[in-house]
Formats: sequence, structure tokens, C-alpha cells
Amino acid sequence: MSDEKYTLKIDPVTRDLVLDDEGVMEIVTGDDVSAQAVRLTLQAWQGEFPFVPSHGTAYERIMGKKPYELTEDEIPEVIRDAVFQEPEVEEVQEVSYTMEGRALAVSVSGRLSDGETINAEVTTS
Repeated sequence: MSDEKYTLKIDPVTRDLVLDDEGVMEIVTGDDVSAQAVRLTLQAWQGEFPFVPSHGTAYERIMGKKPYELTEDEIPEVIRDAVFQEPEVEEVQEVSYTMEGRALAVSVSGRLSDGETINAEVTTS
């Protein structure tokens, strides 16, 4: 049996399990597992998952606030804290974001413990 990591594939838009044309659940493997975990963490508001209330992103710290109410590094800090919930992430290399109205679009790149780079993009409101 291989020791490669794998998990069920989650649709990035609907957050539903992905099924192939025959109705079989698809999987993601290798570093894509960590990339998916980071993306799902960024899509979840902290406290949204009742079994692990600390899981997710502390969007309550930044959403619904005026830009002048936030410190310069507050949004990237919240994003980095969420990304580091994935144990394979060694370093967050870049956090970029745009706020438009009530929507926050985030793009993150990071380095995993195996040296590989992952990227994740999400939009939340």
C-alpha cells in the first residue's frame, strides 16, 4: 500500500464531493491534498464547522469593517493564520487580496514541508 496522501476531491465552487461520469467519487493526491485543505480552510469562516470550532478563517476580524478600521497587515495576518492550519505548510510566501464591496478575493502561495509550492484562490463575502 502506498504512503502517498489522498483525500476526496471537493468542488472549489460548490464545496460538494466531485463524482466522475460513472458516479464514482474522485480523489486528489499528493500536494493537491494540502492545496485543497488550504482552499477549504480559506472558504470556511472560523466556527462554521461545529466539530472543530477553531477551524477556518477568522473573517469576523476583517469583514464588515471599513478599511481605516483595519491595521495595514490585518488581512494578510488573518489569511496566514488560516493557511498555517494545514500542517504541511512550512511558509506562506505571498498573500494578495482585493476588497470590492462586501467581497474579499484572496490569493495565497506557500511552500510545503516537501519543498513544493501550492497556490489557492478564494472569494468570500
